[in-house]
Amino acid sequence: MRVTPLRRSGLLASVALAAAASLVLATSASADEVTTDDPRAQPFFQFIDVNHPDACAVGGLSGNVVLPGEFGYTGGDNQKHLNITGLPEDVEVTGMLVKAGDVFNVYLADELGDALPWNELRAPVVDGGTLPEIGQWFGCGVAVEQPPTGTTTTTTTTTTTTSEPTVTHSSTPTSTSRSEPTTSSSSAEAAPTTTTVAPVPVAEVRDLAATGFGSAWLLGCGAALVAAGAAVLFVMRRRRA
Repeated sequence: MRVTPLRRSGLLASVALAAAASLVLATSASADEVTTDDPRAQPFFQFIDVNHPDACAVGGLSGNVVLPGEFGYTGGDNQKHLNITGLPEDVEVTGMLVKAGDVFNVYLADELGDALPWNELRAPVVDGGTLPEIGQWFGCGVAVEQPPTGTTTTTTTTTTTTSEPTVTHSSTPTSTSRSEPTTSSSSAEAAPTTTTVAPVPVAEVRDLAATGFGSAWLLGCGAALVAAGAAVLFVMRRRRA
């Protein structure tokens, strides 16, 4: 059978396509057969990133992304191992994802256990068993509702006690003796000082003892003598004048 140039070109194209298909299949098989040397992990070949909305939807993970800054850890990026020493208080961590390129290991919290630390987390092995450096890692978890903080209220009660007046009733009769007022004079009492105009002394008329002797004529004589004296004085003043 004679092979023409056109037929030869077709055969070469078919061989090239077959070789390309074989290469793709071999690459796919190699990717699907990504392996890990850590029995706690599930290896995956898939492009995933911490900023993807479905970053915590692979390998049985759940919840939302928990960034590395929320954990206590040693190792990590650009190193071959990651050690988790502390978990965030307000998140229930469901698992960890550790990747190198497009391959990553998923660690579920149930497989890691409750006790910390979680040591030597790593990415899947590559190139027939080489452990690569970690390119990215993060956690996944569900927020835990914190119990409300109790508020202690101290109430101060002030009790005021009012004493009622006590009234004592006596059934014994009380004798009241009435005494006459007593007037006492004390020489120690100082008499108030009062400034008054001295009155013209008036001759004190005292009643004479009755002897049976009539005194009416004496009064008449006295009056006559006074009148006579006054007349004499009047006459003498007239003469001098």
